[in-house]
Amino acid sequence: MKCPKCNNPISPLKVWLISRWSFVKCEKCGTRSGRAVNIQLFIISVLLFGGYLILNFSPLFIVWALIVMCVDAYTVRLVPKDKQDGA
Repeated sequence: MKCPKCNNPISPLKVWLISRWSFVKCEKCGTRSGRAVNIQLFIISVLLFGGYLILNFSPLFIVWALIVMCVDAYTVRLVPKDKQDGA
């Protein structure tokens, strides 16, 4: 995952701290970026909630959730705060 303005690498673990309404700040240029709402976000949501419905918080669900969260962390697309929602 990279900053959309300066291409500085951002730790994939920081993705878990952001939501649609919160942002992550680039350490190099200071740009605040948020999660883009696209098909990836919906697929991740379906995988997490579908896993919950099928596995009901069993130990296998915990493994499933960690795998899904790792995939999310490495595939998320960040958008600068000023470009979100057509602003």
